[in-house]
Amino acid sequence: MRYKGHQNFKQAFEKCLVPATDLRIVTGYVSEESLMELKAMLAYYKDKNKTKSCELVIGMHGLEGFTKTQYQAACNLGQFLSDEHLGGVRVCTAFKFHGKIYSFLKNGEPKASILGSSNLSGLLGKGLQWEADLLFTEAEKIKKLLILHKDIVTKATKSIFDHEPRIISAASGMLEGVAGVDRPSRDEFEAVKARATELSFEIPLKAEAKSNLNVYFGKGRETKATGAIRPRPWYEAEVIVPNSITMQRGYPDDHKPFTVYTNDGWKFRCKVSGQNKKNLRSEDDLQTLGRWIKGHLEAAGVLRVGELITPYMLQDYGASQMTLTATDDPDIWLLDFSPKK
Repeated sequence: MRYKGHQNFKQAFEKCLVPATDLRIVTGYVSEESLMELKAMLAYYKDKNKTKSCELVIGMHGLEGFTKTQYQAACNLGQFLSDEHLGGVRVCTAFKFHGKIYSFLKNGEPKASILGSSNLSGLLGKGLQWEADLLFTEAEKIKKLLILHKDIVTKATKSIFDHEPRIISAASGMLEGVAGVDRPSRDEFEAVKARATELSFEIPLKAEAKSNLNVYFGKGRETKATGAIRPRPWYEAEVIVPNSITMQRGYPDDHKPFTVYTNDGWKFRCKVSGQNKKNLRSEDDLQTLGRWIKGHLEAAGVLRVGELITPYMLQDYGASQMTLTATDDPDIWLLDFSPKK
């Protein structure tokens, strides 16, 4: 057993993944973001002719249930692995399995295992919850963990496609618990809404293949320390605003982040940046604005997790633009993405 001081789960996972050819995971809980993160990693290595197979077992959701977006993401990953003959996604249905084991092999030989408390969401490298994990590099110990993985797969699981899930509602709204996001009271929201001015901008949403709302499908970021590629998160997005709008009088200043109150009752900070103030983003987390936009499309049933957003999806949703409206306070704006149809 080897302990690496100051090495978090994401760093250890990436370092073990780079030389591996086979990945076997059993984890208690998953999120749509972590499933899409894993898919993007595997897709990147496949495109670079460094193919890695993966067998993922989801331990708790089989009996506790999936949210709609969690299930969509699990099926999306499972379909990718099946189509590419790289493995599959399975669900533990005989009992709840809360353990977390991540094993890495190279050409059939065990190389490393991570055993501990980190769920798959540890791949995202964020959150305030502390976990404890052990990294094993001794072949005999890894083999025992691989035997446990095989026993769970053969005796207690079903393919994600053979499992009839219990779909549960998300505990809260799409931005609940996201850092930097608040849910203002009804009175506060109405008071801000009453301060709206006539200054308003209709900002078009572009569905380009690898940018704007589809940043997830674009180029990832290389980690020079490990050589691993960190994919762009599923909910990361930015809005590229045309010059015809950004150059108008009254458009937000690029040196002053501002607060937006959304039509559905959320409050978070945004900013504009880049040449001619073309980039509109959330300030604290680049995923906040993307989660808000994609969350509307997912809730409306026009977007499934892992799909490319197209102009037709925006048309089906009923809005291909957001409305940014100024109030009498230059630090406070209203943001609306409600369907217009």
